[in-house]
Order: sequence, then C-alpha cells, then structure tokens
Amino acid sequence: MGGEALAALTEAIGALDLEPAGDEIEKALWLRDRLDAKISKALRRFDADEAWSADGSLSLTSWMAAHGRRSRRDSYHDALVARRLAELEVTATAWAEGKLSSGQVAAIVANVSAERAGLYAEHEEEMTPLLAELSVADVASAMRSWRLHAEASEDHPDSQEAASELHLSQVLDGRREVSGHFAPVEAAVVEAAIAAADQGMPGGEEGPLPSTAQRRAEALVDVCRWFLTHFDKAATGSRERPQVSVIVGLDDLANDGPGRLTDGTAISASTTLRLACDAVLHRIVMTGRSTILDYGSATRTISPALWAALVVRDWHCRHPGCDRRPSWCEAHHVVHFSKGGPTRLSNLVLACSRHHHLWHDKGWALELSPDGTLVLRSPSGVLLTSRPPPARLVA
Repeated sequence: MGGEALAALTEAIGALDLEPAGDEIEKALWLRDRLDAKISKALRRFDADEAWSADGSLSLTSWMAAHGRRSRRDSYHDALVARRLAELEVTATAWAEGKLSSGQVAAIVANVSAERAGLYAEHEEEMTPLLAELSVADVASAMRSWRLHAEASEDHPDSQEAASELHLSQVLDGRREVSGHFAPVEAAVVEAAIAAADQGMPGGEEGPLPSTAQRRAEALVDVCRWFLTHFDKAATGSRERPQVSVIVGLDDLANDGPGRLTDGTAISASTTLRLACDAVLHRIVMTGRSTILDYGSATRTISPALWAALVVRDWHCRHPGCDRRPSWCEAHHVVHFSKGGPTRLSNLVLACSRHHHLWHDKGWALELSPDGTLVLRSPSGVLLTSRPPPARLVA
C-alpha cells in the first residue's frame, strides 16, 4: 500500500503547478507538514529496528545524511524529533492530522528532554490544543516555561541550564557558518560584547549602509581580533598578531591572483593583500602543483615601536568620520606590502577592520603626505581628505 501511495504522490507532485497565491501556498505548506509527520513516524519504526545499519551506517543521523541528501544538522534534528515523538503520541497524532505544524513540533521537542518525555506525556492532552493556537515563537516561550517549572519541581535543586554550544562549519562556497545556542546569561554576555564592538557604520564611505546582520558579523570578528591581539600581552606590552599562512601560485602572485589558506580555502587577492598589511605572514610561493619555490619566514610587519608611533600620529582610524580607537585598528600599507611598499611610518595609516576591508575590497586609492595628510579616492572618483589631530603629529 505504501508503494502505491508513494507512486501516486510522485505523480501528483509532478503534475502540481502551484499558483503564486497565498491560500494555495498556505495549503501546500500545511500538506508538507503532514508529510513531514508521516516521514517522522516511519523514521521512528526504522530507528527502532536499527534498519539504518544494513548499509553500514552507524546511526539514523548518518543514514539520513547519506540517503536523504540532508545536512548532518538537519538529519540530527529529524532523528531527534522521531525518537522523542515515540513517547509523545498526542503530539505525534496532532502533527499527522495537521493540527500542529512542523515548527510547533520542533519547539516542543526542543524543550522536552529524554528524561522528561514521560512527564510531558502526562500534560500533552491538555497542552496540545492550547499550543496549536500559538505561533512557533509563543510555543517555544510556553514550552520553556513548562520546562523551567518541571526542573524546579524535581528533586535536583542543582539542576542547571543546558550547556551552551557553538558550531563553526564550512559550507559549500568556502565560507563558514556559525550556529549554536547559549544559556540566557551567557547569551547576554555575547550580546553585550557585540553591541560594544558595533559602534555603528562610520560616515564617509559610498554605497548602502550594511544590514544589522552584517554589522553584527563585523562586530563579532572585531571582538575576536581584539582578543587575539591583546590576550595575555598586557604584562609585556607586546603586540603579536595572529599567524596566517597564505599559499599563492607564482603566476597569481605576479598578477594579483587569489591565494589559499592551509586548509585549502580559496581567498581573494584583496584578502591576501589585506592580510599582508598587518600580520605575522608566511608566504608560500608555489610553481606548478606541488613545488615550493619560496617559503618566506614569518615577518613581524609592524614592530611594537612602529605601532606606538603610528598610534601617536593617527590616534584612531584614518577614514574620514571614523573614530575607532587604536585597539580596534590595524596598520594599513598605503603602498601595498605585496607591491614592495615599505613598512615605515611614512607608508602606514591606522584602519579599523571595517574600513580596512573597504579600502582593499572596493579598490580605494590612498595617498599619504609627509605631514600625515591622507587623501582617499573612492571607486567613483570622490576625493576625501583625512588629517591627523594637530597635537598628535610626529616629526
């Protein structure tokens, strides 16, 4: 019977041509939720029989990642829901009947641990109709309240919040995806640090302002960069930069081509140039696929004494309108380091991370005069001038 139903479903989906109408899309989403419930029910039986082991898979999660062409995170979530609903029959039935959405079910399961599934099963009958009328966010809030009350009633007064977790995964385009969850107090610490780092987009640059998500990402990177620069260095006053190895082909080096990091991640030419500005840089120049032509030793491009002089002269980021303090800045070579630009005060300016990216990635042209005056030319030809504070000029 199942095979015939799947064949009919395959034919129906193939013939389906949804109209871009709200009511049709809403009905299709409702049907998809009901199908999710059917799949979850089958997964429960499939897992109970450990049928996933037939092809050598080590778990239901692994089997789903391989055969369902899903990410491991999605596979883990689906496996968790299937196992939890094996003990929550009322919730499972409401989902199959379309009374609960997949999102609502996910919010319920997120707050019902394996240890408390039996306790929640005692409350399912009365809670399910109430939860069905709520948004996913409100279901999550209600279920969190239920969980906290359940924890308070247990014989373990030292019951603690689930440990915070953070995942950093490489996605298909080489970027990294950050995901995780934090206990409320720890989340407040993270939010406060990001808010402190995000002082808003300084004025003066062209183009649209970054979105809140972009600003938040930049702020998080700034927090991490600041930590790496200053961690355990206060006693010595040293200023070590994180070491970065950049591998680049000889032809690419000569023609401003891209490079790659040691883990194989490709990086753009502009990123390579920016890394060369202020880091302990290893250059590994390759000719052909495997021959190392040159392995440059680590070079501290900005000495502590030179950094101190740069701070005294510039005081803050030199992009007009930006007042980010030196602790959030890097040293930018006006004539690029890779083009033979000297590492001396007459060729360096302070740049916050945001503007350092902007100058390299968007093709800004900079000229630095002996008196410290910086002239910036935007990609569209707009000229801006930045002068160091008069009291901070260095002879």
